[in-house]
Amino acid sequence: MKLHPEDPRLTAQVLGELSVEDAAAVELAAAADPALEAELAETRAIQQFLTDLPAPPSGQLLPDQRAAILTTARKADRAARIARFQRWLIPTAAAAVLALATVLLLRMPGEKPQPIVRETPAVLPPAAPAVIPAIAPPPATAAIVRQGPLATSDFPVLDLPVHPASGNLETVSNSIRGEGKLPPRDAVRTEEFLNAFPLRLSGTTAIARSSGNAWHPDNRGSGASAHAATLATETIACPWKPSATLLLISLRGNPQQACEVKLAYHADPANVLHYRILGFAPAASTSGVLPTTLAANTTTTLAIEIECSSPRGELGTLVWTTDGEKAPAISLVHQRDAEPSDDARFGALVCTYAQWLAGEQAGAIDADIVSGLAREIASAVLPAERADFLNLIDRTLHL
Repeated sequence: MKLHPEDPRLTAQVLGELSVEDAAAVELAAAADPALEAELAETRAIQQFLTDLPAPPSGQLLPDQRAAILTTARKADRAARIARFQRWLIPTAAAAVLALATVLLLRMPGEKPQPIVRETPAVLPPAAPAVIPAIAPPPATAAIVRQGPLATSDFPVLDLPVHPASGNLETVSNSIRGEGKLPPRDAVRTEEFLNAFPLRLSGTTAIARSSGNAWHPDNRGSGASAHAATLATETIACPWKPSATLLLISLRGNPQQACEVKLAYHADPANVLHYRILGFAPAASTSGVLPTTLAANTTTTLAIEIECSSPRGELGTLVWTTDGEKAPAISLVHQRDAEPSDDARFGALVCTYAQWLAGEQAGAIDADIVSGLAREIASAVLPAERADFLNLIDRTLHL
């Protein structure tokens, strides 16, 4: 398990919120890293200090006391976010107040998944008295809607859309920078945020060749069609849920012509408990037909949060076709000890920030997580569009 001294999983370990497997992994990581071990020790010391504080005679805080603590915590929290984003140290007193406020405000209720309604295809009556053999129904496929996790037992297959729109980020940026206010939560589209940036994923890649085309890298400049499309994947630990894996998928069209792509995620029923695709409003599937046209020289990026029952790492398979022809499937395995690429870490930041603005995962994503991920990405050699995105996050934290 790869951790850094400000990873939220260290605090979760001290508070006893991690699973047995994740807790053991945190302890192993801390034993191998003096910085992590020192951070754990400091957090435990703060917790012990707070535990030893004398309780009020009534057994609980008085209303005036609680209001004073919450007011102080909010001020300290805002100052800490700005200071940490500029790589300054947090004063010890402010850290103690934030820790106390965290203990008071833990266990906020999360979102409940909404029921999924799937229409059953109508069965036509036989045209003749002859008996027609029954046809086995296809695997259940969930509609692409903004909702809670999908249980693998109910939806083992998820058809994925080819939807490379990216204009929503510009609209949100104009609201924050031009009007100085946060956009309406229901106006934020996570999938369009993600598609605003090109990502080169360093996991498994598959290429769909065009039928009857003897393409070779040595003759790519000859004018012949190279390939239909390229599918790339990478997995990374989910920033807002340490027990889950974030799967990033990048589908790139060839530079010459559009193609029809049908892509589906087949969850591993032996290991995947549930999953959810990030973003996508109901408008993407109101007609019952997902978008499948991948324009020439375009890329669409998708993100899926996957919750497993064990740390084995088997997540399932991506199955796809291009122009009706079968393409090489990709087996998905999350290697927990593998170092994620800079593009995967940036993609995880984009997903986290978008969900925070949209008010999703309110019990798991807060400003501290967003600013911490942004600090990890910050670099003097960032591409201009990524540096501008970090600046947008900084402006948001000041609102």
